[in-house]
Amino acid sequence: MPFCPECQSEYKPEVSTCTDCGVALVAELPAESEHDDEASDLTPLRNFANAAEASMVLGLLEENGIRAYLSGGEFTVAPSAFAGDIVLMVDERDMERATALHDAYFGEGGESSDSSRVEAPTEPSA
Repeated sequence: MPFCPECQSEYKPEVSTCTDCGVALVAELPAESEHDDEASDLTPLRNFANAAEASMVLGLLEENGIRAYLSGGEFTVAPSAFAGDIVLMVDERDMERATALHDAYFGEGGESSDSSRVEAPTEPSA
């Protein structure tokens, strides 16, 4: 059975290209390599206002071998309620895979859409 080298999906023998990633399939996935212990920077992938959603996305990334953790979200009196944003932090070495995986499951929905940008007012010319 062929596999996608990017998202690691398995396909039927007659399929030659990943329908999600658009890359050519391979006969075997490379053996999983252990993460190195070298220090690296963490980069925010996405902010969440909901702890359940943040945990779900974190679980998805961890199941796929992506180094990530949640930051922020001070606990409040109400059960399962958090004050402030919860930030999903990802190891910079895994950011490309994390972004592709997140987009494949949840759509692109990036924060910087041209239609949502607010332009700064300009001074009238004299």
